[in-house]
Amino acid sequence: MPRTRPPLERRVFREEIREKLIEDILGGRLAPGARIVETRIAHQLGVSQGPVREALRDLELLGFVVSSPFRGTQVRQISTDDLLEIYPIRAALEGVAARGAALKLDAGMFDRLEEMIANMRSAAAQDDAHAQASADAGFHHIIIKAAGNRMLEHAWQSMRLSITTCVTYAMTHRSLHEITERHVPLLEALRSRDPNRAEAEIRRHIEEPGDWIREAARQEQERVANAGAEAAG
Repeated sequence: MPRTRPPLERRVFREEIREKLIEDILGGRLAPGARIVETRIAHQLGVSQGPVREALRDLELLGFVVSSPFRGTQVRQISTDDLLEIYPIRAALEGVAARGAALKLDAGMFDRLEEMIANMRSAAAQDDAHAQASADAGFHHIIIKAAGNRMLEHAWQSMRLSITTCVTYAMTHRSLHEITERHVPLLEALRSRDPNRAEAEIRRHIEEPGDWIREAARQEQERVANAGAEAAG
């Protein structure tokens, strides 16, 4: 028999709960590894456990949480190896988006991109990493939306936790000011209306921080190996 769709009110609850939990995860209010208890969430939001359970299933499909029989549901923890695998995938995905967006961005969208850069500059001046990451994601989301490819946007949305983690990790290797100004040549490439230039620039923009993290991981492995050799000697 076909699966019966939940009532409209329950579906609305499910979507609202899912978005709230996504906001809490991306905003750091639910930390990586934090346990999410259905009954507690239901009590806090004044709803039954059904829509909470359904929202958590959605979040697992989107990669925000993981579930196991013994540990329950937890916010996904993303390792350095995970990040290094994500960077080339994100670069390819946003490269496709930039090619399409270069020919479709209108004056209003360019104004919003400039606004996101202004927000990043303001956040950098206040040393507000959370606001910086939020504006950074907003900048890239405008490009994704402008491409007008629903499948591409769905794939990008499913990587939101990973993308936010990528940005956060990048901030540990460069100043917020440098992270901000790296968006300026990307904006200029999009303004050129040249799809090839836009794709090349966004790929460079995304792949370079991956190189920072790869080099940091290499140096850490080298440090551990040297420390082990000294201890053995």
